[in-house]
Amino acid sequence: QVNKALDELNNYSDDTIYNLSEMARNVGTFTAAGVGLKDSVSSIKGIANLAAISGSSSEQASTAMYQLSQAIASGTVKLMDWNSVVNAGMGGENFQKQLIQTAKVHGVNVDQMIKDEGSFRETLQKGWLTSQILTETLGQYAQAYSADQLKAMGYTEEQIKQIQDLGAT
Repeated sequence: QVNKALDELNNYSDDTIYNLSEMARNVGTFTAAGVGLKDSVSSIKGIANLAAISGSSSEQASTAMYQLSQAIASGTVKLMDWNSVVNAGMGGENFQKQLIQTAKVHGVNVDQMIKDEGSFRETLQKGWLTSQILTETLGQYAQAYSADQLKAMGYTEEQIKQIQDLGAT
């Protein structure tokens, strides 16, 4: 299983600017934080794809990978963790919208929290951005889910198309 995961990351690193050893190290931090191997690999690929969409460097992606693994270990992304993602150039509107969409599918009323708290950043104190919401969203960036899987998770046809387009981007 581990060799298969490393082969997948190796093929991915051959197609991108991301370093296999950095990705493998960060998969280790994700699995140490309690994320399964398959979800760890898709999360790492998702962060790398998010970095590419955001125009962030491989070094910035590695920093975000490490910081998000720490957040996953704690169970939720806190403001301090989010600031690291923003500092890596990856906390923009695109990522926020995906996280909010995933949270809504899980029954979290983020729109009301934003209204009450004043901003996305301030809502993080409520603990809604869980490890599950984060890894599922990162998996969307990595094309980790089929249309059938997304439908079973509760996404609408429109959302499924948007997620598949995002992953292809």
